[in-house]
Amino acid sequence: MAAVNGDGAELVRIESPKLLLVEGESEYRFFRFFLENLDTTVPVQIANFKGIGNLKRVLRALPVRPEYPTLESIGVTRDADKSSFRAFQSVCSLLESAGLGAPDAPMVLTQGKPRVAVYVLPDCSSPGSLESLCLTAVACDPAMQCVEQYVQCLEETARMPHCISDKARAHAFLASRPKPELRVGEAAEAGHWNLDSQVYESLKSFLLAL
Repeated sequence: MAAVNGDGAELVRIESPKLLLVEGESEYRFFRFFLENLDTTVPVQIANFKGIGNLKRVLRALPVRPEYPTLESIGVTRDADKSSFRAFQSVCSLLESAGLGAPDAPMVLTQGKPRVAVYVLPDCSSPGSLESLCLTAVACDPAMQCVEQYVQCLEETARMPHCISDKARAHAFLASRPKPELRVGEAAEAGHWNLDSQVYESLKSFLLAL
């Protein structure tokens, strides 16, 4: 499914009946590539709201757009960070403040028009991020053993446990690829995140249901 490019955090114009809001540039590139490999007939417009601090403004701008009546569904994604539940509740609060429907649970579409659904990365239940999901998909890659040895060294020898996160692990993993400077979204485009893995099934279901 080809994704329709968005207009960034300002959402200057709604260009498709299906809209997916993502948290950053890397997420934008990841989802654009991910959607291109899904089989559906209606394109999804992807827009980067450029950080959770901007989401309230972006959501409130939607209902006043002249194209808003054409909008059938809205998907919102964000990282769980430390708590998937709190991240979901945060998005629901912002949706309600914008006069939009708030779903009862992650991945559940609201009734009415537009329908609204929320996906909290990595899997709508665990703490973490998009990087956490991608790392799960490459858990059997031989390089991951080296990554974990590096992490262990930081924790035990360098005494730097505060440096360890799935974002750091993802950077360490990508350092094993031919272009180590790639970010997560670029790495998806380069084929490094094993997008055929079963770990993406719930995310695929969420996107196809929009």
